[in-house]
Amino acid sequence: MNISLAFPPLLKGVKTIVGLQFTDKVIRLLELGKDKKPLSEPIEVNLEGKDKEKVLREVVQKYGLSGKRVVACIPVNDGLLKFYKYPASMSKKDLQSAIEWSIKRELSAMREETYYDYFILEPGAEGKQVGVVLVLSRKETVEGIRKMVESVGLKLHTLDYEVVAIINYGLYHKLPVPFSILYIDYNYSILTTYSPTNISYYVTYWSFSEFLKSRDEESLESFFAEIRNIVVLNDLSSMYVAGPIIADEEMLTRIMENLPILGILDLEELKPNFFIPYILSIRGMEG
Repeated sequence: MNISLAFPPLLKGVKTIVGLQFTDKVIRLLELGKDKKPLSEPIEVNLEGKDKEKVLREVVQKYGLSGKRVVACIPVNDGLLKFYKYPASMSKKDLQSAIEWSIKRELSAMREETYYDYFILEPGAEGKQVGVVLVLSRKETVEGIRKMVESVGLKLHTLDYEVVAIINYGLYHKLPVPFSILYIDYNYSILTTYSPTNISYYVTYWSFSEFLKSRDEESLESFFAEIRNIVVLNDLSSMYVAGPIIADEEMLTRIMENLPILGILDLEELKPNFFIPYILSIRGMEG
């Protein structure tokens, strides 16, 4: 089992792997064929008020998934991504020492045992700096996911991080760099920005599902204002929108009218709910 950060997808020689995403609200599973089309019906199951492991076990048994290998992802709130810049003129030895020192410093600040992985990006166009991506997650979190997945009869091949999965989508589909992706799920959103010299992400907790019930316009306007502030403060451009919300035409229209969206990351022949399982599954096949 790997905690992996490779950009772009890493695994080779694998026919199919199930992409597995779970949030506080849902579990999603998706297995693609080599043509990037689902081999079976994509699965989304509501988790509210239910035991996550029990639901996953029922899904595995119902859909005959026992023994399948999966690429899963750590939810955004259960991990931490750090981005470092170093002079491109550094020797490999000095760069490695600098990275190890940064990791040691991060680990010393953690109160619990922590797993980590890092990846060195290619230098930017100017070639003056080298970017390094570091992801950390508590051992308890990682081992909990591994044990849950294996206890229901699945095989955990790779454990990704939700923010990295979003970036991998942009890289796999060759979005012009730099790019920003606003992923809006049922009860949270992640605005992720990628360039060779910077990676950042912001999490907001406006609830799309609650808005559909309440139609609280004030909460929606507050969400738009928060995203606009992030865009302005960070001078973001080339922003795309993805996630379950784009299946709602009315909400998509509101988003396009109120936010500086360049494009919509829709999934051909798939509900947009499966944006993250889609790139996880592709990651398991491509290299």
